[in-house]
Amino acid sequence: MKTVILGLGRYVEEITEIVAGFSEVVVVEREGEKLMSFLEKEKSLENLSVVKGSATDIELWVKEIDLSQVEAVISFLDSETTLAVARVLRKSFSFKGVFVFVAKERPEGKEFRQLNIETVSVPDVLGAILKNLLKGKGVVKYPVGIGMRKGEIVEVLITPSSPASYMKLSQLRQRNARIALIYREEEVILPRTDIRIQPGDRLLVVGQPQQVELFVGSLTSGISNFPLRWGTKGVLCAEGEEAQYVKERLKVREWVKEKCFPESLPEDTGIVLLKDEKGGFFSRSPVDKVFSSFKVPSLLMRGSNPYENILVSANTDALGFLLPNALDFARLFGSKVYVLFVTTVEKMISKEEKEVLESLKSFIERAKVSSGLEIELIRKEGNPVRETLKLLKGKFNLLAVGYVPGRRSSLFNPYTPHLLAKRTKLSTLLIPEVSFER
Repeated sequence: MKTVILGLGRYVEEITEIVAGFSEVVVVEREGEKLMSFLEKEKSLENLSVVKGSATDIELWVKEIDLSQVEAVISFLDSETTLAVARVLRKSFSFKGVFVFVAKERPEGKEFRQLNIETVSVPDVLGAILKNLLKGKGVVKYPVGIGMRKGEIVEVLITPSSPASYMKLSQLRQRNARIALIYREEEVILPRTDIRIQPGDRLLVVGQPQQVELFVGSLTSGISNFPLRWGTKGVLCAEGEEAQYVKERLKVREWVKEKCFPESLPEDTGIVLLKDEKGGFFSRSPVDKVFSSFKVPSLLMRGSNPYENILVSANTDALGFLLPNALDFARLFGSKVYVLFVTTVEKMISKEEKEVLESLKSFIERAKVSSGLEIELIRKEGNPVRETLKLLKGKFNLLAVGYVPGRRSSLFNPYTPHLLAKRTKLSTLLIPEVSFER
């Protein structure tokens, strides 16, 4: 392998020593004095040669350098000269090797891409290093020379205190941002929803820069981004004191007013605020409509604010999505959280119920540390709907339930989240289990 370095600018000596460790190096410089000085400093390098001349001269590439042996060209020249050399090599000699431009500032123009020139911008490199040191603090790393360099690709180290430790990927989904790869020691893992994150894992997160930033915050420090993982807009279908109380605390960039119950939600909706208004004999209740079609969170307001004590019903098939989002919501409102799981009587408890109970205990212990919230697990025995409604008559101000959109109760197939949302008199946070795949 042979590498050609164009120009004797800053950093060339250091770069030459690095490249000479794995490649023959040819340095091209038109000023003879610079070449002599350079050779004197680098005389210990065995696989180094120099060529005096201009890199834009076609004869130099015909007579002095055998391009068939060259696999890479690194230019320290200015941008215009670099483009001129690249045109000669790519178009006149059909050079297919790597062409790298080391720039003092970020180069502009499509021609760099058209000529397949990789650019290494000093400000980009320094910016990424400083961002990693000051903002990443060893946990978050922003790559150099990949993509748009706007923060759409980030690597996150999961520490033992991270809120994401031991969580399944199904609990970490977010619109317009996703975990693309997991690095675990020497293993590369393709993400699946059932994989559980371990301390020491490095997650490669990709997506829209703003959403990636939010996602990284939730992975590293438990920063609440509710409901931004769904969208940036809040849909307001009701006014009043409770609506104002909620609006002041939720992280929504824009509130959009809609009629009592919209047929379709605006693009980029993150949450919907509704009033529990009774319809006519033939009309469905707001709860029925939410469970039938809403794929974003909604808050059914019944006037039980402020939300000092939240009861989260763990009797749901959407538990993985409900728990982290309910905690996100509680952080914004400064609420105490109580997670209720109703099982069958001890003698008849199933293996599945035992596994859920152990998972809840583990989740709550970790969440106490990472979120700083007051969280308590409550276990009851009996009928989930009856026991939950009985408990809600006490000190609670809000019920949080998770559901799968499209699923509701029927005469012979009761659905606990749906029944609880319909029968409670408390304001209710409804969290859907959805896929953010697009």
